[in-house]
Amino acid sequence: MLSALVATEDVGTARRALAALERDEIAVAVGGRQPSDVAARAAQLRCAVVVLCCNLSNAAEISVLRHLRKEVGDTGIVVVSLSSSRARTTEALNTGADGLVPGEDIERSLACVVRAVAAGHVVVPRILRRCVARPAFSHRERQVLALVASGLQNQEIAERLFLAESTVKSHLASSFEKLGVRSRKEAAALVLDPGEGLRALVLENGLAG
Repeated sequence: MLSALVATEDVGTARRALAALERDEIAVAVGGRQPSDVAARAAQLRCAVVVLCCNLSNAAEISVLRHLRKEVGDTGIVVVSLSSSRARTTEALNTGADGLVPGEDIERSLACVVRAVAAGHVVVPRILRRCVARPAFSHRERQVLALVASGLQNQEIAERLFLAESTVKSHLASSFEKLGVRSRKEAAALVLDPGEGLRALVLENGLAG
């Protein structure tokens, strides 16, 4: 039977993770946060996967993950993060995470990701795909996104770029899909967030031409 160890100091998160894993018939135990203690207990219980609950927006949590990776060897690590950014998510994968689950998706996704990691896969949910794959925007998409981030509405963008408003909407729809967002507000927030690494890609290139 597949077994996992949940490493967290948050009782609420531990309870949700336990419920999600046990519902999928995964044997599970809860441990603390000290990497050496987690590794020792994971070995004792012969756990295939360690689930580390943390906040990737906090640099100190990356350090915990780095030390845990060294301690557990080839054991899979799934990170449940309540908050993250493009830079932190990429860093977590480079540091040793084999799977990522947003905190709000524990009940729906954790068991699936744990099983996939135990089978040898690296798993990044769709909502975090933008964090590990740099979006490939066309020149027009960059221009439209840059103007959206500057606060312009579709009609204003159409006039500025000498385009039909329907064409602007088409470029926005394509850009939203690549960013994994549903609205111009979410798109603008991502472009302007220094932690996402999109500012130069969109603003500098888009407004330059």
